[in-house]
Amino acid sequence: MGTALKGARTMAMGGTRQALPTVTGFAVKCAIADLRRRREDPEPLLRQAGLAESDLDASRRRLTAKAQADFLECAALALNDPLFGLHLAEQSNPREVGLLFYAMSAAENVADALALLRRYCRIVNESVRLALVREPGGLIVEPSFFGVSRHRMRQNAEFQFATVLKSIREMAGRNLCPSRVACVHGRASEVKEFERFFGCPVDFAAPSDQIVFSNETLAAPLVTEDPHLLETLRPFCEEAARARNTAQGGMRAAVENEIQRLLPHGRARAEIVAKALAVSSRTLARRLAEEGTNFADLVDSVRRSLAAQYLHESGFTLSQIGWLLGYQGATSFHHAFKRWTGRSPSLARSGTRLIAPGSSLSRRSRNAVGVKRKKIGRAEQDASR
Repeated sequence: MGTALKGARTMAMGGTRQALPTVTGFAVKCAIADLRRRREDPEPLLRQAGLAESDLDASRRRLTAKAQADFLECAALALNDPLFGLHLAEQSNPREVGLLFYAMSAAENVADALALLRRYCRIVNESVRLALVREPGGLIVEPSFFGVSRHRMRQNAEFQFATVLKSIREMAGRNLCPSRVACVHGRASEVKEFERFFGCPVDFAAPSDQIVFSNETLAAPLVTEDPHLLETLRPFCEEAARARNTAQGGMRAAVENEIQRLLPHGRARAEIVAKALAVSSRTLARRLAEEGTNFADLVDSVRRSLAAQYLHESGFTLSQIGWLLGYQGATSFHHAFKRWTGRSPSLARSGTRLIAPGSSLSRRSRNAVGVKRKKIGRAEQDASR
């Protein structure tokens, strides 16, 4: 049995037991099928994420959200496909999501389907919470992630956003488009590919993740509407959602997610993060200490992880990367990167393809890729947590 499955319920942190958010594994199943279509063996990649294909055999068996995110990042590296999450969503069959899809599809219109998604999304992924914010021109769908580090799940986030839109398009029988999409993580290249799929402007390195729908789109009727089916499914959805109403995970992941959001604005400071998480600075420090870390180390870890991702992006200049990481300029970023790796970011970009440090993917990906080493290059050593 995969280690990620065995740890799917709790994880020890500072002498306490923290609930880990779980998923149904829909994205993992889609990725395995895609890897096989591309003649890539998924087993080594599953092992890198602490999974085994047997973990997916039982329909009621769940995986950790972290393991799913790790697996998609591994697959993207092995396939040399930086848009793996988007491409995977385009090929997926949303009906395979199961109960949640059919409940949403039975709604009257897009607005009602999104309301059902907000209420029941944790059936599929416990790490996701949705806020629906009304504005004069429409509705902002704002996802938040709990118990997982947002900067380590770029592929999974893009898969989820694209799958939501693909589902809505199937339900409406029309090529509906949001009016705007925003992602917390940065991208400089391939943005047009995202705008092609979503049919609207897509902003990266944004203050928060958002999908914005106009009032006209919200009112679009669903061709799959079935009020009787919805009333039949609703009790099952309520029961499934109650069973999935887990704790929000440890403080570390919550702090990392706030740091990533605030870095481009130069506001990743302990007092600001504490306020965003509704705790005092002293409580923040104490709870991080219980998890064996501190705020300064987390800022450094998130910066290093994001630096590895952004150096893959040929469209980012070193000055832009420095800004995204909250540095005053390229010189400060240069010094930090040399401290982390022993070499300059320009040398790293020209000579190697980095893998995010601090992640379990770094060392494992070297083994998984095998003959593809010439494409991927030498990975950086894992950063200590």
